[in-house]
Amino acid sequence: MGIGLRHFLVVPRAHDDRDVGFHGSDIKTPNIDKLAETGARLEQFYVQPMCTPTRACLMTGRYPLRYGLQTAVIPSSHTYGLPTDEWLLPQALKEAGYKTAIIGKWHLGHADRKYWPCQRGFDYQYGPLIGEIDYFTHEQHGVLDWYRNNKPVKEKGYSTILLGNDAVKLINEHDPVVALYLYLAFNAPHTPYQAPQEYLEQYKNIADPSRRAYAAMITAVDDQIGRVLDALDEKGMRDDTLIVFHSDNGGTRNAMFAGEGDMSKIKIPCDKWPLPRRQRITL
Repeated sequence: MGIGLRHFLVVPRAHDDRDVGFHGSDIKTPNIDKLAETGARLEQFYVQPMCTPTRACLMTGRYPLRYGLQTAVIPSSHTYGLPTDEWLLPQALKEAGYKTAIIGKWHLGHADRKYWPCQRGFDYQYGPLIGEIDYFTHEQHGVLDWYRNNKPVKEKGYSTILLGNDAVKLINEHDPVVALYLYLAFNAPHTPYQAPQEYLEQYKNIADPSRRAYAAMITAVDDQIGRVLDALDEKGMRDDTLIVFHSDNGGTRNAMFAGEGDMSKIKIPCDKWPLPRRQRITL
């Protein structure tokens, strides 16, 4: 049995960002830190500089320039997606006998159902299809972007917690005899910088509101990772589960690339030290 557990964090990843505890940050990430302490740390690990290209690489095992997704993310107003003649990881694993599930952000095509996860090898899907949503309304530009198995779902709750809830539920209900591939892609800490009050309170010492919310978002993700790990333990699945944690790209310092909204008046909060002093490599 195996499980692919990929947590989408825009900033904390194995090499080039410091906004996790095991890289020296003051942001509290005890569960991610434990994974780093007990697993393999890939400190020379490079991904594409933006979200969609990296996700495309993960799904296809091929450089995105091979199929036209090498340049940027798919904006919410555009109609293209990951070409349907590409053979994806969930399709291969499903053929090998795995139950396949995506819980979280997709961002590989949303305007046509042929690009959607359930049409690309996933048995189960829950979460947003585009790249950026409001964490509480689950909308972008006033349009709901929250789905379960191709059907829109209107529900209350902070998206990070809802995704964690669904992942725990899926694990609890899973038959361990059946191999499971779970692609768990949190949209946090992507813009907009939003977090529940109880998480903001943990960082009330941070004066800048964006940095405070950003830190709160990462800790909220870490809490959900802890819940998922506990669920694997309780189900007796942890020992034969392969857990892979990485982000789809590093945190930008350029407001132009931070999100679809106007970020010009917001101080971008992510910490990329020491990469500004190093050469970055993008393949």
